[in-house]
Amino acid sequence: MIKMTGIGALALLASLGACGSPEQPADDTAPAAEMDMDGPYAKSEMAMDKAMKAAVGVDAGDTWVKKMIAHHDGAIAMSRIVLGLEPTADVAKMAQMTIDNQGAEIEALKALARNGTADPESARLYEAAMTEMHSEMMAASGATPSETYLAKMLAHHRGAVAMSDIALANGATGAVRAQIEETRAEQLEEIAMVEAMLRGEPMTMQTQAKSAAAAPAATAKPAAPKAAAAKAAPAKPAAATPTAESAAEPEASPTCAPEHRAAGHC
Repeated sequence: MIKMTGIGALALLASLGACGSPEQPADDTAPAAEMDMDGPYAKSEMAMDKAMKAAVGVDAGDTWVKKMIAHHDGAIAMSRIVLGLEPTADVAKMAQMTIDNQGAEIEALKALARNGTADPESARLYEAAMTEMHSEMMAASGATPSETYLAKMLAHHRGAVAMSDIALANGATGAVRAQIEETRAEQLEEIAMVEAMLRGEPMTMQTQAKSAAAAPAATAKPAAPKAAAAKAAPAKPAAATPTAESAAEPEASPTCAPEHRAAGHC
């Protein structure tokens, strides 16, 4: 029997501990969703998550604005990807509508973004909702590229609703609050539409693309005024109407002799 000293025993235990159990993974802390990088959307999803985490505003409302810009950018990127994967006609229509609508809303959000010192506490309000959205998007899949896109967009829209609820509950006011409420309503409409499409129903989105809806309706120009209306023609003098007195008076004749005129004969 080999007799081991205390130091030798400690060294042996340390070496065994360093080897670890062969069944134990090298790193069990990385989320499974983040390790799934094989799909066509994975790169854009990771880029969106990174951009959303980096977006921080001066308060909860401004943080929502800046995170939603990154959120919409992600939807546009995914929509462009699916258009290159031969989607169904309805999915292609939805993807193009998403590109148009989200692009228009990004411009509206940029106009609302404020300058100032970033507030990290306001960003922490959204961490749980963003993490859940990202995990669900990365895990979502379907039998076809079209189904996968729909499943991921469903998680994407639900995340926007959750973030909007957080902003509304944390003091967003004024024009930012109005935009949050509008975005939330639109995302709920799209959730219902995507759920129906995943059930095999046709696309029935009633709202038009914002680029078309925002365009002012063409109005007929007023007709140019006619010359007679622009410049009133001078009124013609009314013809003199003889009065009873003037009709009763005999008209003096230039050939009436003076004595006949004196006698009242002319």
